[in-house]
Amino acid sequence: MSLIKYIERISRIDSLIHLKATGTPEEFAQKLGIKRSTLFQSLQEMRVLGVNIKYSFYRQTYYYADEHRIRITLERTVN
Repeated sequence: MSLIKYIERISRIDSLIHLKATGTPEEFAQKLGIKRSTLFQSLQEMRVLGVNIKYSFYRQTYYYADEHRIRITLERTVN
């Protein structure tokens, strides 16, 4: 996978979690066009970076348990 596609995926994951619009793990993976196992791997990578992601069985969505989020940016500079 290219770096840009990876960054886009993490950004999309962040956005859906922030909106509390992920659905179940199966639905979340489907929204992203990835396998459930790939979703779990991506969520684990985000957790390693210090993001506290939880799942609500009642609301059937992932959510941020605190104010920490992931923000990845690319910036082109001219020397």
